[in-house]
Amino acid sequence: MKVISKVLLTPNCVIDWKASPHMIVSGVTGSTKTNTLEDILLSSMSAKSRLDSQQIGMSAKPYLIDGKGADLASLKSLHPAVTPNQAARVLRIITQNMHKRYDRFSGDFGKVASDYIENGKSVRNIVLIIDELAVLLNDPKLRSEILRYLFDLLVAARQASIYVSPRWGKQ
Repeated sequence: MKVISKVLLTPNCVIDWKASPHMIVSGVTGSTKTNTLEDILLSSMSAKSRLDSQQIGMSAKPYLIDGKGADLASLKSLHPAVTPNQAARVLRIITQNMHKRYDRFSGDFGKVASDYIENGKSVRNIVLIIDELAVLLNDPKLRSEILRYLFDLLVAARQASIYVSPRWGKQ
């Protein structure tokens, strides 16, 4: 069995995190952007592939940030960050994780987290979903810190099997 980095949302919509590790979801109010993010999140967390019975799902570790503390914040068991302080903390943790992964796994170009075995277990992919990022960026004290971590992740996280999907919201 091979772990895949693809997520099937609909028969016509497959997200291949390895080929395209980041996405921005945008649209008008009421166009189901947050529902799409929830579908991506739940499909990425799945241990079963809906694409091929010979493959298993990503079983990704999820991180959620919801700037308005609304829809994604209702997923309490996933401990979503809803304040700028919480968002900066989550981004700091993921960025530190990314750097630790680089230190451990450097030199193996083209591999993904599931290709590495540590203590008998595969290293898990990480999926970060950010809803209403613009709200968090209104905090003048934390704006630059949040942007710095997000920039680092968007530039380099793919090689550490960390996938980022922000939704900016209205600015």
